[in-house]
Amino acid sequence: MEQIIAFITSYVPYWPVVCFFALLLAGFNLPVSEDAMIILSATFVQADKSLLIPTYIALYAGIVLSDVESYFIGKLLSKGVLKVKFLQKKLTPKNIEWVSSHLDKHGFLTFIVCRFIPFGVRNMLFMGSGFVGLKLSSFILFDFTAALISSSTLFALVYFIGEAAQKNFKLFGYILFAILVTVIIVLIIRHIIKKRKMKTDEAEKGIEEEK
Repeated sequence: MEQIIAFITSYVPYWPVVCFFALLLAGFNLPVSEDAMIILSATFVQADKSLLIPTYIALYAGIVLSDVESYFIGKLLSKGVLKVKFLQKKLTPKNIEWVSSHLDKHGFLTFIVCRFIPFGVRNMLFMGSGFVGLKLSSFILFDFTAALISSSTLFALVYFIGEAAQKNFKLFGYILFAILVTVIIVLIIRHIIKKRKMKTDEAEKGIEEEK
């Protein structure tokens, strides 16, 4: 990490601008890691605290704008205007169904949890939101708030604790994901029980009417 910071200091004229445009590339599903950019930025400003505010502003702006890019890519894919194979492969029918059902049932909570899960889950959610027709106003409200929470958490952890904070951040994400899965299972079980109870009540009612 020290070698990377030394390279940035020597050859990159103004890190916040570089950071901002790198994150915009992530919105097009190019291999630019949001978490890596946050960790790198937090480590970088430790050495030059004068760049703390502009770097964080660039980070947040780059993150949310790249998410909006993904949202509109999803919209274009749904209308057949955009036909790019590697993007279409990310939005399989199964993934679209997952996004649609979770947004219907959990809304904002889906964004909070997915924000802490890397490995392409975020972009799948953002593109899927556009694909299934989530209102732009709702997307902006959900995503901008969730992004503020997740980016601030990781940035602060790395800035004050160091690179080891990344492990705690990922662990937190896995815990949130496990909670979400548990909640979904509980809701499914409750739905099944409720449905069976309704069928039983209807059957009993039918028997009483026959009598």
